[in-house]
Amino acid sequence: MDTKKLEKIAAKYSAIEHNDGNYEIGGGLDNCKFASRRHEDARSDAGKLTLGEANSLFAKATGLTTGEIKELIEFRFRDLEWHHAGKLPKSYGGGMKKTYFLNSTQIVEFATTFEKIAADFATDKQVKADLAAAQKSLETRRIEYLTEHATKIVRAPYGSFSEKYYITIVREMNGKYGWFESQYRYNLPEYITAWVFQSEIEYTEYCNIK
Repeated sequence: MDTKKLEKIAAKYSAIEHNDGNYEIGGGLDNCKFASRRHEDARSDAGKLTLGEANSLFAKATGLTTGEIKELIEFRFRDLEWHHAGKLPKSYGGGMKKTYFLNSTQIVEFATTFEKIAADFATDKQVKADLAAAQKSLETRRIEYLTEHATKIVRAPYGSFSEKYYITIVREMNGKYGWFESQYRYNLPEYITAWVFQSEIEYTEYCNIK
């Protein structure tokens, strides 16, 4: 990472003002392009970069990929300015595409606190990975316990279901077009699929798996 390049970026954009809000120009499309007036105003603002431009600028300064920079920017700035920027091709689902922008204040902050942002992002990513691993481990242990200590009952009529200790998997109804999860607005028989325990002790042990 070239800290001098980051310092140059910060110095450049510290001296450039940006339009805090361009709502006064009105909505609607630009006369010459299939993009909003606000989009064209933001594009011509010297104190703003599109997210793509910012990705490229900081990728060159830090040696990271544009994808990695994009993750860091979106991590730090959760509510970027955006405007409609034209029509998406049908192959991308159609509709209006969006262009996201960073203003000079955000650019300066990102450049001057880049190392902290990157460190915070790495910590956040690790915490999420640890939580996901713990959750996966929890689910694995629960499934193992159920497989060993419980019996799976599939689509038993709920009205005659008299088991006392059980874990519901799903409650369903069988309609004209097949099975679907129970919805009380339909007057149809209800069926339950569940893991059933033979004793309160086993049920309690399962509930205490954490």
